[in-house]
Order: sequence, then C-alpha cells, then structure tokens
Amino acid sequence: MKGPASASIPAVAFRDCVGEFATGVTVVTAEIDGEAAGMTLNSFTSVSLEPLLVLVSLGHGSRTLAATVKSGSFAASILHRGQRQVAVDFAERGAPFPHRHVQRTRDGFLAVTGASAVLCCRVVETIAAGDHDLVLGEVVAIEHGGGEPLLFYRGRFGGMHTDAVVPAGHPISLDEGAGW
Repeated sequence: MKGPASASIPAVAFRDCVGEFATGVTVVTAEIDGEAAGMTLNSFTSVSLEPLLVLVSLGHGSRTLAATVKSGSFAASILHRGQRQVAVDFAERGAPFPHRHVQRTRDGFLAVTGASAVLCCRVVETIAAGDHDLVLGEVVAIEHGGGEPLLFYRGRFGGMHTDAVVPAGHPISLDEGAGW
C-alpha cells in the first residue's frame, strides 16, 4: 500500500464526505479567571462507562481550547432541537461570548440553558491531532432534561423522525460489549 494520500484530497471534498455522517450538536463551555469561552461542535462522543469518559475535539488557537486546558474542566451541552440559534451564536468565530444562552449547573459549571443534557467534565488528557486537540474528559456530574436532539447533516440543522425502534435487548442497543 502506498503512503497517505490526504495531501491530494481537497479539504472541501473531505468536508462534503464526512458531512454524510449525521451528528448531534453540542456546545462546549469552559472558563478561566472569570472569562467564559464556548464553541459549537459536533465532534463529541462517549468513550467509556468505567470510568465515565467523553471526548471532544477543539480547534488549535480557539479560546475554548485555551480555557479548557487552563481550567482543567469543561461542560458539554447537548442541544435540544429548538436551540438552532444557540448553535449559530456559539459557532461565530471571534464573536463575544453569548452569555444570554448560559447558566450555572448545580455543580458550578457554565452550561447552555435548556439543553437536552449537560455533561460536566474534568480534563483527563489532551492529545494533539492535526489542527485540533482531542480532549478526554471524565464526567463528574450530569443534568439530563431530555428532549428531541438538534441534528447536523450536510451543513444543515434538523430533527429526528423515528423510522424504527431498536428492540429491547438487541445488540445495537446500549448493551456494552456486544458487537462483531
């Protein structure tokens, strides 16, 4: 097999390709010395049940990465379908922090008001990966109000219409360890 071909793949082609993968929308917030930072992202995933770990990908040079690393903590707010404007407000580079969209959690983290769920995390490890850092966080508190998620697909926001329900006990459900 030949070496990596990524240099010959245009960034826009790559972005269009990965845009085929529908994701949820999160806002990651952190603060250091009373200065709040936050950004919209769809690069969020649960990693482990023991210990409880999540992973977010934050761009190099972002205020949010700097605040997350310096403070050693962050909150990941999973947005509700009705929070498209929140996602847009936190996605604008260099814009002032949109304080109107946040409040403190019971545990003192800064998080999006009305989010479907909030995971409050302590930074465990930061790993450089291309033009981003992967931030592994141990979940130390959660708030879970639920609701329909805001989804992102092909550069568009939307919701979810259920086509089918996974049968209880089926391996694709939340049963860890199942699979091929």
